[in-house]
Amino acid sequence: MSPYENRLYAENFRRVGLIALVRRGSEAALTARMKTAPANLSARLASLRIINLNMFMRTIGERTCLFTFLEYQGTAMAEVEALSSVMDADVWFATLSEHLEAHPRAAAAGRLWLRMELMNAIGPTLPLPAGGRPIARLGLMSSLKPECELTYRTLHQTNWPGVVDQMGRSHFRYWVTFLIELGAELLLFTYCEYVGSDKAADDAAMAADPVTRRWWTHTEPCLNPLVPGNGSWTPMAHLLETGKSA
Repeated sequence: MSPYENRLYAENFRRVGLIALVRRGSEAALTARMKTAPANLSARLASLRIINLNMFMRTIGERTCLFTFLEYQGTAMAEVEALSSVMDADVWFATLSEHLEAHPRAAAAGRLWLRMELMNAIGPTLPLPAGGRPIARLGLMSSLKPECELTYRTLHQTNWPGVVDQMGRSHFRYWVTFLIELGAELLLFTYCEYVGSDKAADDAAMAADPVTRRWWTHTEPCLNPLVPGNGSWTPMAHLLETGKSA
């Protein structure tokens, strides 16, 4: 079986990435609305078997993307496919819709949110937080060159063990990437968790690792940086986080 099928059989939850587009000029209003999330939102989502929900926003060119990562505590494909509708049914999430537009594929299906394709998943098998340190939940975005899609997919079906080991040494315990097309562009959205205390030093250690450096000689040419001169992966603004134990 493929690595993806192995995960489907071995795990009792699903990682889900959803995307919507922010209406032009609504970025500030949407950010403000996120701050009004009710105190019981985590409990309400948990009753729907949704945990670790995080929302990130980034403006690239003329469009602003709203990326949602969540973990669904179930495995039935029909339930996973229906998650976008489940979110719309929540009273508070429904208030976000006035600031959002559907991805064209979601709009064609009469939905606001579109489930993205899972591209790569590492963890959460790496280090747990130490000394009571909080988990930093990060959202990153990049663009994949269409002519490199097969190469990038193949590489991420066979994550190199040495790369995964260095991620653990650098205190990253989770790295999940999704793919979606938007017009002629292929966009990558990554959710990751950092549990260290000195990210600059840990990033430098990763950049100095010989196996990781060889890995990057294969993966980096596949990417189109969204912000020239600022690395291949562009950070997104973290707007919302709901509860999950470490």
